[in-house]
Amino acid sequence: MAPVLTNAHTHLELTGLAHLCPTKPMEFTRWIQALIREQALRTPADVRRSVERGIEELLAAGTTHVGDITATWLSVEPLLASGLRGIVWLEVLGLKRHEALERLEQAKAAIEQARRRPGSDTMRVGLTIHAPYSCHPDLFREGTTWCREADVPLCIHLAESPDEVTWLTRRAGPFGRLLRRLGLPVPPAPGLRPVLYLHRLGVLAARPLLVHMVQVTAEEVRLVAEAGCAVVHCPRSNFLLNCGRMPLEMYVAAGVPVYVGTDSRASSPSLDVREEVAFARPWHGDRVPAKVWDTMLSRPL
Repeated sequence: MAPVLTNAHTHLELTGLAHLCPTKPMEFTRWIQALIREQALRTPADVRRSVERGIEELLAAGTTHVGDITATWLSVEPLLASGLRGIVWLEVLGLKRHEALERLEQAKAAIEQARRRPGSDTMRVGLTIHAPYSCHPDLFREGTTWCREADVPLCIHLAESPDEVTWLTRRAGPFGRLLRRLGLPVPPAPGLRPVLYLHRLGVLAARPLLVHMVQVTAEEVRLVAEAGCAVVHCPRSNFLLNCGRMPLEMYVAAGVPVYVGTDSRASSPSLDVREEVAFARPWHGDRVPAKVWDTMLSRPL
């Protein structure tokens, strides 16, 4: 059997936006604005070409397992046919309750249909509820309930940047300016840090895969461990988007399974997880035992 090499977090549909990848650290919300502008100009054909190019890059890097998030849902068919193993998550988001829940219903139908397609036994199909700063709380509640009842994998971007913590706890910082610029509602602050917020909503009970998980406290790591969640480390994206250093040693000490992901080519220089580890090892220094890195890369989704 071929050795496992897992890239647990990608956005293959963004492969064609590699020019957005910063060459030095930049403000997280400024990068999001640039990404939104570029996304609005793309056609479905552009997205499909990006997905195909991303799959080629994964295979060239020796990747065997992948966790891909698709906002357009256009990466599902190519991944089912790719021979790769793993999970492709259909992403939903929205701060307007009615629109968010309507999109959730569409995603549920699309996931149920995709789960009947050839290849879905090795490339599972799941749901991503994007992030606490972009989603109505009822989207988290209802999406989580459905994932548990239907046995559907769930994935969430969480605790990625300091701006996310500031926004959820105090409704301050650049996220407010971004939402107002986009004409989106500004809901009341939950007054909680990201992990605690999702814990209160009951989301951790679905054991979602939690991506980034940089801005966390010891209490939040404990909650993640007790819930049985796994996390994904995306070091180069975290560095280039000014998110900070993931406290990997805390997860290792708590027994939380950790994967490595590249994130998209819009925020990382390649889709090769071995290059992620080469970057991350000196960043973490001697805080993490050397044997941990191989385990992170060879853990199948």
